[in-house]
Amino acid sequence: MKKSSLFFVLLCLFQISKLGFCLAGSVHTANNNGDKRHGFIRVTNFGAVGDGKTDDTQAFLKAWEAVCNGGSNNTTLLVPLGKIFMLKPLKFAGPCKSSSVTFLVRGNLVAPGYTWDMGNSPAWISFDRINGLVVIGGGVKGGGTLDSRGSVWWGSGHAQDRPTAMHFNNCNGLRIYNLQHLNSPRNHISLSGSKNISVSGLKLTAPGDSPNTDGIDISNCIGVDIRDSVISTGDDCIAINTGSSYINITGLFCGPGHGISVGSLGKAGAFATVEEVRVKNCTLTNTTNGVRIKTYQNGLGYARKISFEDIKMVDSQNPIIIEQNYINRGKIEEVGFEYSNYQNRGSKNRFYKTESGNGRGVKVSDVRYSRIYGTSASDDAVTFNCNADLGCDNIVMDHVNIVSAKAGQVVSASCNNVHGSYLNSPVSCIKK
Repeated sequence: MKKSSLFFVLLCLFQISKLGFCLAGSVHTANNNGDKRHGFIRVTNFGAVGDGKTDDTQAFLKAWEAVCNGGSNNTTLLVPLGKIFMLKPLKFAGPCKSSSVTFLVRGNLVAPGYTWDMGNSPAWISFDRINGLVVIGGGVKGGGTLDSRGSVWWGSGHAQDRPTAMHFNNCNGLRIYNLQHLNSPRNHISLSGSKNISVSGLKLTAPGDSPNTDGIDISNCIGVDIRDSVISTGDDCIAINTGSSYINITGLFCGPGHGISVGSLGKAGAFATVEEVRVKNCTLTNTTNGVRIKTYQNGLGYARKISFEDIKMVDSQNPIIIEQNYINRGKIEEVGFEYSNYQNRGSKNRFYKTESGNGRGVKVSDVRYSRIYGTSASDDAVTFNCNADLGCDNIVMDHVNIVSAKAGQVVSASCNNVHGSYLNSPVSCIKK
């Protein structure tokens, strides 16, 4: 080949290489410009690797600091699609400069595959004092999933010290959408000390025998709206605890698990209050309990103005329960109904004799059950076990029709110290 031809070929190769470099640079610049235009801050820009093994905790905290302190220009922390980020326990703290910040999870997050000291880390991922926080899952198949690897915690040796997976505290105006969450060590999501919360499109999953793996626990919150979600765990799908009011739950598919619970309230003699709760258009399948209110017998306070409407039961063990004399028998925090002071022996309901005359108890009143239907896996479709001194007042059953899941069997209802009324409810023990 002549020298002139060789020079021409080399010149062409150089130009092609230069073009490729420029194109790559242009794509990188375009991505950065796109991030800036949309207010994104990528965790990978702060050193996050996303191989599922490397500890990316510090990179996430640095990215969060940039988002939280970025004012109105950069308000979204982006977890990019196609990567798995391993995170040790961490806290995203506010207050932030912007009135709203977003945690956008398109990739996947996993917890360490080992237990840790609970002293300084009661939750795997916590958000504290962040108003206007928006947490959004990926919304695409295979992305936006959190795996808490709770199985390493579920052994008996860790019964008392297991972390919540995600804890939101003092986060007014919180929004959580389209999040998938697997295998929490304990409850999947805790909401506390906050107002005006909206939750929808969640899928929370853990084995039915995993201990205390509640879906969502609510405490000291005002104005919580939970919609169109699927919760399949080893304990309560949703537990509404003290200090909570104006709670709306709509379109929930629950099961397996322990159903939807108000309480437990009044533990260790505490003053507890829950009011203005509405549960509507929900389906509970193969749950240990259905819709339940449970209060400790020596507590104080009230649970009132609660309604359960348009609820479908599919083989629930105890579809409708008020247990006003609840006792925790050797279990940690949340326990199944079988550990209360009510027990089913054979086909008849029996109640333990409870302490009376002590002037204590959590008052239960103004509870309405409307259009509750489906099947019960046990003989006990309705159980109202109320305190001899306080009783349960203004309990209304309106079109409650639950039948046995077993062919040829019938279901029954049991009432103890309950006052109210019923309308078109074949299974009821309330006296008009």
